[in-house]
Amino acid sequence: MYWNVFVILCCLGFSTNATAFDFVPSPVNTTVRSDEPGLVVPATWSIAKTDDAAWQEHLQLLAEHLQHICSGKQRVQVVEAADANIVVRRNESLGFESYTLQVNSKQIVIEASSLKGLAHASATLMQFIGTHRHPNPLAALPAVRINDSPAVSYRSFMVDLGRNPHSFEVLKETIDLLWFYKIDSLHLHLTDDQRFAWPSKAYPKLWDGLITWEQFQELEKYAVLRGVTLIPELEVPGHSTLLRKHYPEVFGESPTALASEDTAFEGITTLLDDLLEVFQSTPYIHIGGDEAFGVPEDLQRKLINRLHDYLRSKDRQTVVWEGPGPVEKGPVKKGPGEGDHGVHKDVIHLNWRTINYPADQMIKDGYRVVNATWDPLYLVDHYPRINFTMTSPEHLYQTLSLTRFGHVNPGIRTFANPIEVEPSEQLLGFCMPWWEGREVNYAPQCFPRIIPFADVSWNPPTERDFPAFSRRRDNVEAVRRSAFYPVEIRATDLVVPDDGVFHESTTIELKTRPIGREVAVCYTLDGSVPKPDSKRYDGPFELAKSATIRAAAFESGTRLGHTTQLNLTAVSPVNHLALGKPVSSTLSSAAPFSVERLTDGGTGDLDFYLAYPAEPEPVTITVDLESVQSIQTIVVHAYTVSGSYEKYRVEISRDGKDFTEVASRLEKPEEPLHAVTHTFAPQEARYIRVISQGNKGYVFDSFSKLIEIEVH
Repeated sequence: MYWNVFVILCCLGFSTNATAFDFVPSPVNTTVRSDEPGLVVPATWSIAKTDDAAWQEHLQLLAEHLQHICSGKQRVQVVEAADANIVVRRNESLGFESYTLQVNSKQIVIEASSLKGLAHASATLMQFIGTHRHPNPLAALPAVRINDSPAVSYRSFMVDLGRNPHSFEVLKETIDLLWFYKIDSLHLHLTDDQRFAWPSKAYPKLWDGLITWEQFQELEKYAVLRGVTLIPELEVPGHSTLLRKHYPEVFGESPTALASEDTAFEGITTLLDDLLEVFQSTPYIHIGGDEAFGVPEDLQRKLINRLHDYLRSKDRQTVVWEGPGPVEKGPVKKGPGEGDHGVHKDVIHLNWRTINYPADQMIKDGYRVVNATWDPLYLVDHYPRINFTMTSPEHLYQTLSLTRFGHVNPGIRTFANPIEVEPSEQLLGFCMPWWEGREVNYAPQCFPRIIPFADVSWNPPTERDFPAFSRRRDNVEAVRRSAFYPVEIRATDLVVPDDGVFHESTTIELKTRPIGREVAVCYTLDGSVPKPDSKRYDGPFELAKSATIRAAAFESGTRLGHTTQLNLTAVSPVNHLALGKPVSSTLSSAAPFSVERLTDGGTGDLDFYLAYPAEPEPVTITVDLESVQSIQTIVVHAYTVSGSYEKYRVEISRDGKDFTEVASRLEKPEEPLHAVTHTFAPQEARYIRVISQGNKGYVFDSFSKLIEIEVH
């Protein structure tokens, strides 16, 4: 159950076989005291005020979201009373992100030493109250004690604002998601060759004109109050086309000039000062440092060091992508922390390719490292907008490890042989990047993957049970939606519910969650953010074409909570024997690339099932026609762009045990074909099996991108 299913949920309901409560991520230590009485759920929840202004604002947020979680059945208020139901205390002996949460017969007591620790505790409390199960849900919360803290301090999600815009509203939505799942930071990749999302005061011609200075200031405050750190990135000396295009007199006319000239350095530090003025809470500033093609590596290292010295004078830590490799000194490679032009050892490296500078060598050379490797962390919505690179939530959950550095490209040695390093304090944590993406794809593709990332990065379990995690995830995600999204979108007659696929038409119903008062619901069908003057919902309506529905609740012209989004895809299928039939695969997937897309009737380039890894072992996809039938033609539709082709064999079987090969495509065709028709003498079969070694010849050969298996 992934993004679209969460949206379609009819109400805040849960399975009857759920445990007493569920958490994502799982706390490090939870003790249930079954021998002690629990807390009787009050008609009105009371939260005791605190003396700290920021903590007090956070508790007001908690009260608001708890009331939504309670669906209006209980009121929540902040009061001047030591005997309130929920009491928060500062405990300086706890670590920066640590907290304790204790439930007894009288109250819930939270202890933390920082606002970030308090935010983690409040997220746990929302999940605890929201997923609590009891024959009488209002009877009592069980007596528990939770002692919790993350395994690593650096747990970051990155949004690429330098290729495609992401709205101010969706960034606020992301911050709430990260708060709820205890992800430490939101990394904003603000600048790149295509866009400059930072509203520079000194160099206004750079700005893309979207998110304003004042909105970034608001975003910073919004994040701090929710325990999320915003990490800004200014990319230099590579990915700096716009700097040099608009201000060549400052930044030079080439990346080499930008890396070496004093005027360019002054311009860069001016931009950094702008960032520091707005992003005041972050200990980290990211300065890029990768893919500076054509710039001598000694100049790259020198610039990194100069900027590091500057940021250190501002009491900030410098973060860079894996960029220039180790310094060459005679026949022996020395680490870039050595020699006249070595990168300073205090610079933190995000290891992503593990090619220029392999992770094991970084660790050996004494650097602090963040794991941001392609397999399984990279989420990429590639140009030309019909290709994606991302592993499934299950693959991510099962393989994510602080000590493992791998790649999805079979042409790189760490695909077949990922680098494994020993546990070390030099390993600071993880970064999951969303590159090149469009906002329309953002929530459907990223959110289902952020959740397992959050679970593993907080408290890596020694044994991972994905079905058990999935149950926890579904229950907890339902609570998050009730807390932050006042409107639900329901769509009927979906042939692939997780992916929002329908045939011909679907009926749309917008329903507000119970919040104790009447609100107006407005919506759009083009993916734009609804406003009070957008089309007002007055009853179910029919939709006959693909659309991105966004719906929001308004009270007196003010929007409540976040906008709910549902991507819907209309398909006019060709009738064939496999249409709508059950289909399974040896590799997991997730919306919007579910395996059911292979029999949904859609044959467009974006209708594919994304399977990884299809090398070295192939992926096996099986269609069940549900009865033995006479077949003589199988048409295999596959992703085809820039000469790519799917490499596969086709087999059939009557009983699902003994299969016979009837067709194959193992070599690149002379002309690229989107659909290949395989015809053979009529045979009796119930099962069709396609064994694929992946889509070859475009970006990464390790992903299978089959679109439709058509049978006649």
